[in-house]
Amino acid sequence: MTILIAVLALSIIILIHELGHYLAAKAVGIKVLEFAIFMGPKLFSFERNGTIYSIRAIPIGGFVSMEGEEKEVESDTSYSGMPPWKKIIAVSAGPAANFIFALLILFILFLSSGYALDNDTVLDTGGAAYAAGMRDGDRLVSIDGRKVFDPLDLTVLLYTNDGKPIDIVYYSGSEKITASAIPEMAGGTRYKINFFPEGESNLIGTINETSNGYAAGMRAGDIIMKVSGIPVSSRSDIDEVMKTNNGSTLTVETLRNGNEMTFIFEPVKLEDPEYYDLGIYYSGSKTNMWTALKHSAKFSISTLRAVLMSIAWVVTGTVKFREMMGPVGIVTAIGATIKQDTFRLFIINLANMMAFISLNLGLMNLIPFPALDGSKIVIHTIEAIRKKPFPMEKTAWITIAGFILLISLLAFATFNDIVRLFGA
Repeated sequence: MTILIAVLALSIIILIHELGHYLAAKAVGIKVLEFAIFMGPKLFSFERNGTIYSIRAIPIGGFVSMEGEEKEVESDTSYSGMPPWKKIIAVSAGPAANFIFALLILFILFLSSGYALDNDTVLDTGGAAYAAGMRDGDRLVSIDGRKVFDPLDLTVLLYTNDGKPIDIVYYSGSEKITASAIPEMAGGTRYKINFFPEGESNLIGTINETSNGYAAGMRAGDIIMKVSGIPVSSRSDIDEVMKTNNGSTLTVETLRNGNEMTFIFEPVKLEDPEYYDLGIYYSGSKTNMWTALKHSAKFSISTLRAVLMSIAWVVTGTVKFREMMGPVGIVTAIGATIKQDTFRLFIINLANMMAFISLNLGLMNLIPFPALDGSKIVIHTIEAIRKKPFPMEKTAWITIAGFILLISLLAFATFNDIVRLFGA
């Protein structure tokens, strides 16, 4: 069931992309021959205003077929006969639709959660940023000259750091400060209570129903006052206590409707990938439409930059080529991410993953690689500069060559997915 949902989620993202092409083509006067949901043989179709709308047999993705897209067609509604600016609109609308779709998902998530991340930071007193001079409430601006938009940047911008000193720029009040910090290794084995707080507070928002804490009696709405005898008043306080836990039994004291309660249980052991960290956390604040939209935009920018940096790492060999993920890996990743014990967390994780993949698809399609939208945008831009059409025959050969390369990459990535899936 999870895999089916994952496949449908991926199909929705692809259909949004194709819907962007369809709507833009219609808007600039290009005739759409067919708008198909899914791929393969037709199961059902009907025609309206010269366009065939079909549902096909293989439940993945879809496509838009425009008149004159693959060969010269003498017609006022042909893609091949349109001025370059109209072609660019039709081509670029697919990635644009993916970006808009992702922004909409993130906006709804941040607005409905009631919380968005603001500029206030919470420092780990044993962390590298604290040692460099940052304090709670200071606003991080950049890491080694790269602007920080979202907490995601803290991981991405330090991914290739191997413990070397970096420059951090931050505001302390109105004062702009530049300092040197040495990131520290984090991750590895750790222990946790397995709950999700409200923002950065010590109030339990949700708790994993299969966790030891839930089995012991802890519930959403409880306020954690002490962990192993140490008073806590925020998420970072709880994280600090758990850093020193080596698997020993926890005693958690909470308040529930004004009543003190005590729970004794074993923490959950996690094996996380190791990474470099500055010891900076972000506090949550009550959100409104403006802050939710702003946070959605910043998160999207961070994600897009992370994708570009990942591509650069593959090209430069920082990340091994065999780690590339294909469709099987994407579906598996979606399935693994959305497995949750509560319907609310299921929807949140599914939506988050769909937003990430939609941003990824939109950006990847803008790369000027043959057969992708980006290459067509470049070709039509050249047409506009030269003031004459690019020969369709040459465009077709470029597209075919690019398509063969893409299929080869897809096959290789799929092979990697299968190897990872079966642990070969």
